[in-house]
Amino acid sequence: MSSSPSSLYKQLGLGAAGSPVNASHLLMLVLGAGFLAFTVFVVHPNDFRLQSFFSGACPGSPPHDVLSPVNATPKATTPAKHADATTPVKAHPGVRVLIGIQTMPGKYERRHLLRTVYALQLQEHPALAGAVDVRFVFCNVTSAVDAVLVALEIMRYGDVIVLDCAENMDGGKTYDFFAAAARAFPDGAYDYVMKADDDTYLRLPALAAWVAGAAREDAYLGLQMPCDRENFYPFPPFMSGMGYALSWDLVRWVARSEVSRRDRVGPEDMWTGRWLNVAGKAKNRYDGAPRMYNYLGSSPANCFRRGFRPDTIAVHMLKDAGRWVETLAYFNATAALPPSALYHLP
Repeated sequence: MSSSPSSLYKQLGLGAAGSPVNASHLLMLVLGAGFLAFTVFVVHPNDFRLQSFFSGACPGSPPHDVLSPVNATPKATTPAKHADATTPVKAHPGVRVLIGIQTMPGKYERRHLLRTVYALQLQEHPALAGAVDVRFVFCNVTSAVDAVLVALEIMRYGDVIVLDCAENMDGGKTYDFFAAAARAFPDGAYDYVMKADDDTYLRLPALAAWVAGAAREDAYLGLQMPCDRENFYPFPPFMSGMGYALSWDLVRWVARSEVSRRDRVGPEDMWTGRWLNVAGKAKNRYDGAPRMYNYLGSSPANCFRRGFRPDTIAVHMLKDAGRWVETLAYFNATAALPPSALYHLP
């Protein structure tokens, strides 16, 4: 990986000095300002700096851990502890979680929906504002259209992290996210970093309360798979890609380890578990079942797909607007809306 910026960030040339400013120059000036904003305000609210992602050592150049080869027999891991359904749904002071929602530059509608959903949760539970940071993560922006529209989005919301990689799902994007977070916060501003899908609905108060009860080190939280002998069996245990969290020490380890750096290409959730299993890491594992699950719909229920429940932490596989509407309706996401608000004013 090169540490030089993507071609997306090259300066746009204007006319020669003293040239009259015409409509073409003004257009170039506006585009240039957009690109400048893109590089300066990538993740403004939490003091991420773009150079954290593009400068310094590339993955693999920091001091490496001397660990077993990736094809070694995975070491035994501690069975995951199930989420406690009686945990109070409230934020826990002093616990900070960075949630990186993996998406793609062109998915504006989905980001708008998620911003609204999570902003309303934070508005309803103000204590969460200091505990949970939600960011959208994608790789280099290569479309000229997306470059301008995403620049505006970043200037307005400041909640996007752009990684220096080619857009992918299972080609190393999750590794790049964890590694970038570790470089951006060398002293650790978060207790946990969570990777989540953009078709997952997270109930932030329940998530914060659950994570607050977990160990602060060597911890791995999510919906543990395989959960039966029919699905993914006998693959070694891993947390479903719907959303899983690593304690900060494990995030830092991922960024420095040869195990993860050299073995990043593969189903990202399985491969994250693979790194930890091979290295004997994540002895504190927390299984979110049955409070984390896939959307049921008309499919038969099983150990990872079930109907809604009041103590839910996360619902996955919300692939279309209909599923989102059904899910949000169940959890009363619009309960605070005044009855008259859906009607035209006289």
